[in-house]
Amino acid sequence: MLAQLQFSPEEKLTQLPQPETVEQAFQLFTSEGYLLFQEVFEPEIIDTLHQAFLALYSRYCTSADQADALLVGNKRVMVTVRLEPPFNDPLLYAHPLILPILKRILGPELILSGFGAVVSLPGSADQQIHRDLSHLFGDDLLDAILPCYALNLLIPLLEVNEENGMTRFWPGSHTVYDAPYTELAKRMPYVDPPLTKGSCLIFDYRIIHLGRANRSAAPRPLLYNTYSRAWFRDPVNYLQQPPLVIPAAEWERIPAEYQPLFMAAKNNPLLGRGKIPQVADNPQAGLQRVGGSEDANAG
Repeated sequence: MLAQLQFSPEEKLTQLPQPETVEQAFQLFTSEGYLLFQEVFEPEIIDTLHQAFLALYSRYCTSADQADALLVGNKRVMVTVRLEPPFNDPLLYAHPLILPILKRILGPELILSGFGAVVSLPGSADQQIHRDLSHLFGDDLLDAILPCYALNLLIPLLEVNEENGMTRFWPGSHTVYDAPYTELAKRMPYVDPPLTKGSCLIFDYRIIHLGRANRSAAPRPLLYNTYSRAWFRDPVNYLQQPPLVIPAAEWERIPAEYQPLFMAAKNNPLLGRGKIPQVADNPQAGLQRVGGSEDANAG
């Protein structure tokens, strides 16, 4: 059975989840390590984003051999998406139905610590089983009882199904550390949540998962937002590339109420001086990613 949640018509109308819905989402996510949200975005919005992504990032949709993006699997590339129109939209990084749930999971001072896309090209194979990050302290007992410190929000830009490659999760594996990933996967059941256009999914950084093969004739792009507790900095996945690319002029487009989400980037002393890729004028400047280990990117 999938861990999923459907917002009520009243919640969709007011764009505000009820407290019991937030608590239900928190309990499901904490237990399973992932949670699917049905019918969150209007399909027309997703179509606009899809068309923009194909236009702005077309070369990443035709070849996995890119100097400024990293392979995260066979014919599968991770690209940092610039926070600019149409992607600089609060609906993407602070959706009013999703944000209260994220705050319940990560605390009210959570930050957006990454924004990008994983593109699975036609003919891509299954990813290796991995976690996005595992131990913080290297202690199985301690790490198993810690609350979530970071999670990814996946927003598919088209329907994700058996043909173009769903993401496979092993529910509950985010709190189990007593076996290698492949051994753990053999003894635990898995789920392959389909993602309809307009749905989205969150998952704990620690859950074991893999992106399935893309057997379709079209690329399958998934937007991802990485949210974390304010103190957390990913020590594995962002050593050679920026987790966020925010052109200097785009800061003014971020509403004041959501600026705290970007405080980690805003407080960077080099921001705005042209010294780091976050404010570079050329798209994807210097983008690479550390890969090849069991702690790697999802999707």
